[in-house]
Amino acid sequence: MAITLSKYPTSPNLVNGYQIYSVSSNQTTQPQFQFVMDIKTNGGQLIQRIKQQTNPNNRGLFDIGRILTTQFNPTDEVWKIQNATTNTNCAQQFKVFFGEEYGTSVSSSVTLYNGAGSAGNPAVTGSFYYFELGGTQDPNNLENWNWQSGSKYIYTDTQDETEEEYQFGLTNFDTSSIRDTDYHTISFLNGNFTGQADAAVSSDYAMDVYIMRVQEYNITGSLTNTMYWYNADYGSGNGGPRTSPSDLWVDCYDSQSASTRLIHFPAGPANFLDDGNPLDPNTTYYTCDFFDQNTSGSLGSKRWGSYTFNIENNCDYEGTRFAWKNEYGVWDYYNFTLVQTANTDVERNSYQQSYFDFGGSTATYDKQRRGESQYYNKLTEKYTAESNWLNQSDADNLRELFYSANVYVQSGSEFLPIVITNTNVVQKKNIVGQKLFKYTAEYQYANNLIGRR
Repeated sequence: MAITLSKYPTSPNLVNGYQIYSVSSNQTTQPQFQFVMDIKTNGGQLIQRIKQQTNPNNRGLFDIGRILTTQFNPTDEVWKIQNATTNTNCAQQFKVFFGEEYGTSVSSSVTLYNGAGSAGNPAVTGSFYYFELGGTQDPNNLENWNWQSGSKYIYTDTQDETEEEYQFGLTNFDTSSIRDTDYHTISFLNGNFTGQADAAVSSDYAMDVYIMRVQEYNITGSLTNTMYWYNADYGSGNGGPRTSPSDLWVDCYDSQSASTRLIHFPAGPANFLDDGNPLDPNTTYYTCDFFDQNTSGSLGSKRWGSYTFNIENNCDYEGTRFAWKNEYGVWDYYNFTLVQTANTDVERNSYQQSYFDFGGSTATYDKQRRGESQYYNKLTEKYTAESNWLNQSDADNLRELFYSANVYVQSGSEFLPIVITNTNVVQKKNIVGQKLFKYTAEYQYANNLIGRR
């Protein structure tokens, strides 16, 4: 075998970061030798071919992170979903193959080889596919420039009903304040990520996020109602890969795809209401718990995540609800509950005009012609939203709002795109000197008011 991969990214991974491959070959002494890498879609369409000569250590080092980021646009607009919903563009699967090319002399034509000793397109790979979330990596928290996916995904026996607790939702907010009119979603990696198409082990091992249980509590802390949302496709294109809640994992493991490996769940009062399951008016808080499957149609003992939502309807201020793409490439939400202010910048474009119409037949004095005339007014609405006092956890997590390039605000039942305009973000790092801390978000709508003429 000519090509050997000694290092490649794990799957799943985060696309906005370093995706390093290290390859070697026993043919590097051949004339005009180059490593060849093909990056393809999951369907086999070529995205880009890269060629590279050997480095001083006789190896080829490739980073595909920056190339893959170009494939993530637009995004999943899943804020208002009513059922478990599959991914469309928050994550994608790619295929990466390596080969080589060389000639018979320094002046000859070159031949492309598949990396396994035969002529043809690159064919050597470290994994049948690579599943990439549209998230971003912190290079100061990485080992070997690779996302530690074990923090949000575990490969476990679907038949083992050992009671286990995880917090694997793709969010950093375990507890949130929410209003009766708010939409919310929680996303999970789901299924098998071995990088093989139909490996037998896939029928027994996976992270099977089977069901979401919603439990409502009143002011005394008493449980008042329980609801369930299954991760299954009822024929409407939602959830998966199950086609029915009665399916076992062994019934559906081989029908996974990039869509079913990332699942969005509805988690807000407005989502429940739209689905015909409104919260009880006396609910003061509710929990969303995610479980595996025990037997057909029943909730298991592995808890993939538990999230608490406190109902806080502030009658004094309307507040601002932000939704933004977080570090995992899915949606986080937060309410800035204090007063919101707005102002409009008006850029006025004008010209000087004579009181006399020198182009007319008579030089008649006309004061209506003005001395100064405005021909276009550019309007820019700017908003300022203020959070309530923050604990350390929320202060740390809210930094993502200011770092994200994909932010929306909920306006009524709609989500409108905005641009955060803060040029400086002060972080809460001193728990002694910053006991009272809040953020102020400055933003404007991505689509400004139309100018006046």
